[in-house]
Parts: sequence; C-alpha cells; structure tokens
Amino acid sequence: MTFFPFSFACHALAVIGPPILPGWADSHTGLRPFIAELVLILTIVAVLLTPFFTRRSNRASAAVVLAGLVVALVALLTIGMGDDVVGWRLAGMLVSDPAAIFWKILLLVFTIGIVLLWFATTSITMHEGDGPEFFTLILGAVVGMCLMSETTNLLMILIAVETSSLPSYVLAGFRKTDRVGAEASLKYVLFGAVTSSAMIYGVSLLYGIYGTLQLAGPDGLGARMLAGHGAAGPGSAALLALAMFGILAGIGFKISAVPFHFWCPDVFEGAGIDVAAFLSVASKGAGLMLLMRIFQTLGDTAGYAPHTALPAIAAVIGTIAVVTATVGNTAAFVQTNIKRLLAYSSIAHAGYMLCAVSLFGQYLFARPALQALLLYLAVYLFMNLGAFTVAGLIYRHSGSENLSQYAGLGRRSPLLAFCMAVFMFSLVGLPPFAGFIAKVGILVALINAGSWWWILVAAVGVNTVLSLYYYARVVKIMYLQNSDEPAFSGAPLGTGISIACAAMLLLLFVGFDPMLRITGNCARFFTGPSSTIAANSAAASPAVSSAAQPGALP
Repeated sequence: MTFFPFSFACHALAVIGPPILPGWADSHTGLRPFIAELVLILTIVAVLLTPFFTRRSNRASAAVVLAGLVVALVALLTIGMGDDVVGWRLAGMLVSDPAAIFWKILLLVFTIGIVLLWFATTSITMHEGDGPEFFTLILGAVVGMCLMSETTNLLMILIAVETSSLPSYVLAGFRKTDRVGAEASLKYVLFGAVTSSAMIYGVSLLYGIYGTLQLAGPDGLGARMLAGHGAAGPGSAALLALAMFGILAGIGFKISAVPFHFWCPDVFEGAGIDVAAFLSVASKGAGLMLLMRIFQTLGDTAGYAPHTALPAIAAVIGTIAVVTATVGNTAAFVQTNIKRLLAYSSIAHAGYMLCAVSLFGQYLFARPALQALLLYLAVYLFMNLGAFTVAGLIYRHSGSENLSQYAGLGRRSPLLAFCMAVFMFSLVGLPPFAGFIAKVGILVALINAGSWWWILVAAVGVNTVLSLYYYARVVKIMYLQNSDEPAFSGAPLGTGISIACAAMLLLLFVGFDPMLRITGNCARFFTGPSSTIAANSAAASPAVSSAAQPGALP
C-alpha cells in the first residue's frame, strides 16, 4: 500500500500518454498559427512591468499595448498565415483555418481602434495608475476571444468563453466610484454566472451522451451523432435538447441574444464609452464565430444528414434571430441615452447575424452563410467604432449621454454630425454605405436557401424598416432641432477616427468586390481532412473566389 500512489501515477501517465511539447512549425503541435496570441500574452507581461519604469503612467501603458497590438497584427499577417498552418493543433484542442485568421485580424484592428478611442475620450478621466490593470483586462479578453474562434473541443470552448468573460465583468465596473457602473457590473456577473453554469451543464450532458469532447474528426461528436451512437432510451432526445439549450444559453449571453440580452443596455450605460464599444463588437463577434463553428462543424462531420437534430437546432436559432432583431429594434424606439440606444442596436444586429448562422445545416449554403457573417462583422466593426467615437467626443464636451446634447450638432460641429449621420444610415443598411452591402449579403444567403428561410428574409426586411425610425431620429435631432449651445470641435484624434470609419464605410460600398473575394476565400472552417467541406475544398484552388460556390454572394 505504501507504493500505491506511485503505481497509480505511473498507470495514469501510461493511459494519458506522453505530454505534448509544443514546437513552432510542426503540423500537429506547432504554435506558429497562434503567433498573435503569443504576442498578446507577452504584451500583457510588458504592460504589467511598465509601471516600474514610468511611474504608473496610463498613457505609457496604452502606448505599450498599442505597440503590442500592431506587432501581433503584423506577425499574424506575415507569419501566422498560409495553407500550411491549416489544421488541428495541440491534440485537437485548437484549430487553425482561414475563418479564424480573418476574425483575429478584425479583432486586432478593432482593438487598436479601441485603444485610440481611449486616448481620445477616457484617458483624461481615468485615475492615474489604473491603466496597466485596464489594458491587461482588455488584452486578456482579446486572447479569449481569439481562442473562441479556433476550437472545436468542448473543454477548450469553456476555457475560451470564460477567458473572455471574466475580464469583461471587471471592465464593465472599472469605474469603481460610479454607482451605475457598479450596478451594471453586478448584473453582468450574475447573468454571466447563470449562463456559464448552464453552458457547463450542457457540455457535460453532451459528453455523457456521446463520450467525446471533440466535435470534429472521424470519432467526434458529429460523426457519432450521424451513426446514432450515444445514450439510447426515451430520455436521450430530451437530454440532447437540454444540452443544446445550455450551449445556446452560454453563447447567447455573449451575443446578447434574446432572452439572454438583459445585461446589455445596463452594462453599456454604466461602462465607459471605450468598454461599451469594445463589448458591442468583440464580444458579439467572438460568440457568433464560436456558434457558427460549433454547429457548422457538427453539420459537416454529420454529413448534413436530415435525420439528425441539426435541422431542429437551425430552426431554433432562426427563431431566436427573429425575436432578437425585433426586440432590439422596438426597444430602441424609446431610448434617450445614446449608449442605451446603441446597445439595443447591437442586439438587433446580433439578430441579423444569427439569421446567417441558422444556415449552418445546409451543405450548399453553409459556406456562403459564413462569408455573409464575416462580411457583416467587417462592416459592423467600422459602424460601431465610429458611432461610439462620436458619442464619446460629445460626452467629453458636454458631460451628458442624452440625445438632447446632439441638438444642432450639424451647426455646432458639422464634421462630427456628418460622420454620425453616415454611421446611423449605414447601421440601417442604406446605400451608399457598406451597411447596405453587409445586409444584402445576409439576405442573398437566406434567399438562396429558400424554404422556411424566407420567413427570416421578411423579418430582416421588416426590422430594417423599423430601425429606420430611431436611427433617423438621431439625424433629425442633429440637423433639424435647434440649440443655443456654442460650436465646438472634438479632439483631433477622435475626429480622425470618426472620419476614417466613415471613409471606410463609403470605400467598402464603392469597392466592395475585393472584400467579397477576401471573405469568400476565408469562409472555410477546417473540420478534418475527410469532412464534407474539406473534401470539396481540396479539389478547388485556394484562389477561387466565393462566386464559384453554390449560393455565394454575387
């Protein structure tokens, strides 16, 4: 008995096998595809060490973060890309493919914009010395959001979601002396705890039913679902439904999909303008990429078989999408706070993007749906970053987030008013702005799918008309409502960000074809060499545009 612990440890090691020692370019354990995450982790260490050399200067910490983000982006573009980096890594815990790389590029570009927004708005009010902690939380959340887009392992999914969620809770209440922010952070934590518990329970049920943590692969969850393996009996269908509900609850919370959206308006109102802007795009984008990867991987490895539970899950996601868009748009009608209005706007746009996710179970339309989602995220980045930047500049000048502060803005600050009008009309989806291209992309994917997806087409159309009211109301206040307030000009950096975002929305509309080709080439999830999509993608040249795919965007 004395040697029992030693013999037990030896037996456990024999069962587990030798430890995985990551290399750099190895096809199974190489860390090259994750160069961006490695740079971000090193940046976190550098930010934490910065106060020892700069007397806890917030701006010095922000400069280090900005440099780290730029290095991570350049490293990803120059080192972390290529056909030889596509595949599973680290015993299937992570996966690298064009879709994940595209999302990471978007996320890094957006986070650079958030840091610049911080310089233009929040830097003057943040307590000196809080910068290192603030930016460490931002970078920690970004690392988690990168991981969310590149895993098909149930355990790693949980780790990635919590890695992105925990820093977000703290960021929401980072303004410690603000009562509204503290209350919003508490709500965020409570909602997050409940939905995370539901997600963990759902994952445990899936593992209990099918006996595997892997979604993809010849012995993954999708293949076992197709073969009918797993727990049998009258209660197995109910257990599977409960497991899927838990996963949808956990990811739906990140997306702020109805009915898991209640935290969103309060958190946006209570958090700083930079944190609200960050959560409006980064959190939702990561959640949507994860949701699309999970169910498209299941659909692909299950051969898109109609007798599985996937068609029912697609219908549930489509229903949630319609309800989410409708609730977001109708609730925005009565908002007088610009951040709450943009919060409900982000809920509505999450509904639009969920419409594309509902196509995951259709072989001919899964890849065009992913392309539409990537295109929408690329455009949504500039729409929201620009809108929150203008809101932050006006708050910095007036000290209020009420829409009444926008009265006469067309006279007082013509440049900011014009930029805000561009963002509002682009969020509606009107030409000549890129929001129109993004929304048409989703509609084309839904129309090509036909069947019950026509209901989603009608829902998107009706909600677009509804949204015109509250977006146009902001423009009406800026140009048609008089104000005795004097003229002002925003901070040069903030004005520059607004102009750059507005210019990108115009440019992406006029020259949309290159972005369509890029998103078409990146609309590929790696689900294994024997998967349905992989088998068909292998026969095609990587340079083939998305127009060659069935149901692709024109």
